[in-house]
Amino acid sequence: MYKRISTPKLLSIFSSVAFILFCLFSHFTANAQQLSIACIGNSITAGARLTQPKTESYPAVLSSMLKQGEYLNYEVKNFGIGGATILRFGTPNLWPIIDSLQNLRPDIVIIKAGTNETVGSPRLNWEHINEFENDYSGYISLIRKINPECRIVICSPLDMVIQTEGLSSERIADLNGRRPRIWELRKRIKKIARSEQVSFLDLTRPFVGKAKLMTKSDGVHPNLEGYHYLASLVYDYLVKSKIVVK
Repeated sequence: MYKRISTPKLLSIFSSVAFILFCLFSHFTANAQQLSIACIGNSITAGARLTQPKTESYPAVLSSMLKQGEYLNYEVKNFGIGGATILRFGTPNLWPIIDSLQNLRPDIVIIKAGTNETVGSPRLNWEHINEFENDYSGYISLIRKINPECRIVICSPLDMVIQTEGLSSERIADLNGRRPRIWELRKRIKKIARSEQVSFLDLTRPFVGKAKLMTKSDGVHPNLEGYHYLASLVYDYLVKSKIVVK
């Protein structure tokens, strides 16, 4: 014969099971929320020329897009440094960020560098461009030491748009001299991606001739609409490549 279980005891059992399930769910939810994306780069990553870079920079917009797309378990961190290079020679450069990554141990890293490498005298970055591949590979190696499972995306720099409204003759001359270097770096970064077996995102071609997306009198940094466009390019790539998953 089956022994009848009293109602209070049944309630106690159900409560215990519900509590266990709640704890398990909370554990998995907490783990899911721990995935982090580190956006590393120069002033374009930092959100230069924006009035509210904390909410309008491409990493901030990317974070919003991920939430809207129901990729809820990703936290985006902005590691943009104005004027920075991935060249060790450059001042400033991106190498001090490695210390911050030690604590974060990011699951995804997006690197957008190259614009400031095109600068010559007096900063002399371009004069050290033969060190670019070695420094970039070394940077990737350090990220992998921090988290061997990290997904790494390296991006080519945005094109410089000579057609941007309000450019001075001096600025046009400067950009005309530097723009071919942007395209050379695009090829070199693509080769680095192949040799290091990381993902490559082309951000150069999508900005060709996009004067309406650039800050007036600048031609290098996007405006508010341009930063949203940049974020959408990164978001679409992460989703289509299944680097982010629900």
